[in-house]
Amino acid sequence: MSYQFNAKDVLVTQLGEEGVAFNSATNEYFSLNETSYKILKGIENNTPVEDIIQQLEAEYDISTEECSQAVHNIIRTFIEKKLVVEA
Repeated sequence: MSYQFNAKDVLVTQLGEEGVAFNSATNEYFSLNETSYKILKGIENNTPVEDIIQQLEAEYDISTEECSQAVHNIIRTFIEKKLVVEA
């Protein structure tokens, strides 16, 4: 499955290691921790989800299964909040 960043409605700003996303269509702000910011930026940069998982797995020294599950949970939240869409 691939995902596309909702560039039409969403602005993302980095704040230190974390970030903030604003959806202009829903007028909602979202605080992003370091990990969720990296995932959203990866999707915005058209990085395949498998590559995002590998990068985070190496950085945080966690299992592929645990990392994959966490990344997909965050992506589901992004979809619900209309920050990304399924492509």
